[in-house]
Amino acid sequence: MSKLRTGKMILHLLSRLLVTSLSLAAAMSFVAINSVAQTDTQLYSAGAYGTYAYVGNVVETAKTAPVGVGPGCGTPKVGASDTATVATVNAAPLVTTGVINTSASSALNTATATSDIHNITALSGLITAEEITAVSTTSNNDGTLQSSEAGSSLVNLIVAGTLISTLPAPNTTIELAGFGKVVLNEEITSSHDSRDELTVNLIHVYITEANALDIKVGTQIILASARSGLAEVSGPAILDGTAFGTSVSSKLLRSTPTAEVGVGCEGNELKTKTQVGVTVTGVLSSGTITDTAQGTVKASEAMSQTSSKVQSVNLLGGLITADTIQGQATGSTTDGKTFNFNGTGSFVNISVSGHPEITDNVAQNTEVELSGIGTLYLYRVLPGANKIEVRMIEVKLAPNNTLGLPTGLDVKVSDAEASLHSTSHP
Repeated sequence: MSKLRTGKMILHLLSRLLVTSLSLAAAMSFVAINSVAQTDTQLYSAGAYGTYAYVGNVVETAKTAPVGVGPGCGTPKVGASDTATVATVNAAPLVTTGVINTSASSALNTATATSDIHNITALSGLITAEEITAVSTTSNNDGTLQSSEAGSSLVNLIVAGTLISTLPAPNTTIELAGFGKVVLNEEITSSHDSRDELTVNLIHVYITEANALDIKVGTQIILASARSGLAEVSGPAILDGTAFGTSVSSKLLRSTPTAEVGVGCEGNELKTKTQVGVTVTGVLSSGTITDTAQGTVKASEAMSQTSSKVQSVNLLGGLITADTIQGQATGSTTDGKTFNFNGTGSFVNISVSGHPEITDNVAQNTEVELSGIGTLYLYRVLPGANKIEVRMIEVKLAPNNTLGLPTGLDVKVSDAEASLHSTSHP
């Protein structure tokens, strides 16, 4: 055999060996990438409603036909769905409509929401349409999260006398003389490496001027809203939990949670909220309130922790006092199946009138009947399947109580809750 032919054979064998080696390396790389991806859990979230109107924190008309799957960070469940239908809405002069259909669902690698409204009249005819449809879809395409408003549409939309027959570009703004403005095909996005979310509001009206219809300045009207999102979580659980200093609730008297702070569903560094104090006449007063929340999500562990510290507490006109009250709630898991929860708390110089047996060393879940007033709960620890809540003080007032306060009035001081939600598929 000639040297030339022998050389060609050797080169051929080396070439085949090189191709085989490269193919094997590529296959090994592909498997490694897939292995990393498989340690992540994909969470689905979607929601929609038909109409909604509000001024600041005041709701003018509640959300109609609201639907949703995967609240918070989302659900790992594929095949979840929710639908709703409303025959008509009559909230003139804000809006009137015909049939509203909404839906939200999760399918493999896709979350979708739709809101469809017929026969819309808003602002007493300044805006009309035969039909509008908002669609939001978020998908995982080979490891890349993407959102789209494809499928959104409108039929014979008329704004201030101008016919709009096709879906305008995202966030198209039209001035409404004597009212404010309207944004058509409004798109609100939120995304980073492991999360993508899109909200589509087909029509969003902003009232910024005093107007002939006497609609309050600051009113916002949303028609056809759809939201979808996907998130990748590389841990055994997602988190929840809040802490607040004080709250008062009843049908006649209410004080919202003070210095409230929450744990992010994918964790967060220590967050602290502080309030100088709070006073609800005849019910409570306090000094400084300090609440904290933190959480971590790692590949092998998830932890949620909150705390609430309230100083100079005075309840029910001096019936209950304390220099300092502090509660803390902690939850953790390493496998997403077994949850470990712990609730702790402390009092400094607590005093309950008529009950000298109550000291700083009060036991968990102590219950005291306050004659003619109601029930006092101290160091109340409330465990659940996936959470724990610590209420250091809670008072529930009885009917016809001697203080003249509303029946059922519920007062909480130093409340901390920690919660975990498994990312394992149901």
